[in-house]
Amino acid sequence: MTHKLIALLMTLGVLSTPTVSATQAEDINSFTLDNGMKIMVLEDSSIPNANMYIFWKVGSRNEVPGITGISHFFEHMMFNGSKKFGSKMFDRTMEAAGGANNAYTTEDMTVYTDWFPASGIETIFDLESDRIANLDINPEMVESERGVVQSERTTGLENSNWRTIQEALKSVAFSAHPYSWSVIGYESDIAA
Repeated sequence: MTHKLIALLMTLGVLSTPTVSATQAEDINSFTLDNGMKIMVLEDSSIPNANMYIFWKVGSRNEVPGITGISHFFEHMMFNGSKKFGSKMFDRTMEAAGGANNAYTTEDMTVYTDWFPASGIETIFDLESDRIANLDINPEMVESERGVVQSERTTGLENSNWRTIQEALKSVAFSAHPYSWSVIGYESDIAA
């Protein structure tokens, strides 16, 4: 009897699970703004949430010795104030609208991610457009973030055997290429 009940519950679970279909290329709407920004939209109304990924084609490969790590540093600065939203208000405003965010930098790109209730889309677009167009490079925030990035390098790179080996390997494997330094940059460049 127990086996029949389990089989029945498993069958009901499978039958009640919504069908998920794979995304097809034609499901994605794509267009380019007058300023050259390419927008790609994939609608999914299965949940009342939305997410936004902003990809910038800039990373450590765009740097040279003397300014290594600037792409990653700039990623940090993008959360520290703009014309309309002051210092530290990006996260606070997004969280008040029910959202969350993160960002990362690689050798080839910098990516900003936002997750939020669909009802907050206007707020999120307002936040993103303001920091893109009107970022405030405040000297106090520059020094604060410099400390954060230096600490990131120390705790994330210099205290990790794996990252130490990876940095040494990359410097040899890519000796004449921007991939030879870590995304976070040289300590002397962060200080400068």
